[in-house]
Amino acid sequence: MKFSYTQTFAKNADTVLKMFCDPAYHEKLQRALGALDYRQLEHSDDGKRFRIKCTYTVKSDVPLPGFAKKILGETSTVVQTETWDRTARKGEVIIEVKALPGSLRAQTAIADSAGGSTKTFNWEVTVKIPLIGGKLEDLIAGDIRSKIEPEQNAGRDLLKNY
Repeated sequence: MKFSYTQTFAKNADTVLKMFCDPAYHEKLQRALGALDYRQLEHSDDGKRFRIKCTYTVKSDVPLPGFAKKILGETSTVVQTETWDRTARKGEVIIEVKALPGSLRAQTAIADSAGGSTKTFNWEVTVKIPLIGGKLEDLIAGDIRSKIEPEQNAGRDLLKNY
């Protein structure tokens, strides 16, 4: 399943990208979104390329039917890797959910726009379970969509520090 959306910010792309390339931002963002047990696993930054890998526990923001609860559980342990190419202003988010055979990936980009900047997400959600994979993809995409506004609001609030 593929889907896209954008988020807008009131500061220019370089300032927003500076925030996205700050390890402290990632922890503050996940905690603001209700993540538990946040831990940074890896981090590298050579001034051109930024990479962070972290783990945390989240609860789905959408009601899960019985079959999905059996696979995903009430909470999910997530390993998230985010990378940014500062020159191209492009990145990638890879989310690995424990016990879920499949992948969640988003290609991201930040660009200047009227009055600030816009971050674009192009998601691809794949679940490799016969018969119910497509239904789980829909549920996961719905959960991601349910977090768009809270994530944007938290990011805008954190942007005040940059």
